[in-house]
Amino acid sequence: MVENSTFRRTYSLLTRVNGASPQEIVAPDYFEVLDRSPTQDDMKEYVLLVFLTLCSAKPLFHPSYLTLKNMMLKDMEDEGDSDANNSLFPTREPINPFFPFDLFPTCPFGCQCYSRVVHCSDLGLSSVPSNIPFDTRMVDLQNNKIMEIKENDFKGLISLYALILNNNKLTKIHPKAFQTTKKLRRLYLSHNQLSEIPLNLPKSLAELRIHDNKVKKIQKETFKGMNSLHVLEMSANPLDNNGIEPGAFEGVTVFHIRIAEAKLTSIPKGHKK
Repeated sequence: MVENSTFRRTYSLLTRVNGASPQEIVAPDYFEVLDRSPTQDDMKEYVLLVFLTLCSAKPLFHPSYLTLKNMMLKDMEDEGDSDANNSLFPTREPINPFFPFDLFPTCPFGCQCYSRVVHCSDLGLSSVPSNIPFDTRMVDLQNNKIMEIKENDFKGLISLYALILNNNKLTKIHPKAFQTTKKLRRLYLSHNQLSEIPLNLPKSLAELRIHDNKVKKIQKETFKGMNSLHVLEMSANPLDNNGIEPGAFEGVTVFHIRIAEAKLTSIPKGHKK
């Protein structure tokens, strides 16, 4: 037998992870019509209905939880990271995407935390919440109203791998905001109001997406030392050739770079072919 609370928990988690509204997914009271506790067969039917619902949902803008997990494990494998077997998204046992209930002992108010992932999306937040667990590997803050990233917002998150800040109102990121996030590999800043690509980004970044902002200038030091940067998405910014300082892309080897919907009249100089 399976308790109804399990289904409620699954329902709440799935709506948070997949961005679906309660009207778009099977409701937890689906099982309250039963005059008994749900069986494993009932659970299988429920999961199937949820799966079919999610298959018809709109695609996510950013990589999914499992996609980020796989990318992180691949990065660790490539770099010979000894932490790969006991750190983020525990790898010794397979993760069931429907029941990732490895909860944090603490969690920011209103957020959902599990398997070292902190989901705080769609909460109307005006600032980064406090009390993010120090061993967090992924933070999802998309679809809020955050205007500024302060110096200590991510202080101490030395294991942070992915940070999602899409669709906020960001205009400012403190130069020391990422001072301790030495393992950050994926940074998503699209659909904000940033006028420049922040300086002092972690040198560990492999993917940076800053699509649809107000970026008009790329300083020479912006990508300095970012030898691991492979994906750079800067489309839909009012960027022209005069806004790119000479040498801004010097030493950077990017496998995928996209600067569509800009005002460029030639290919930026200094980028390795």
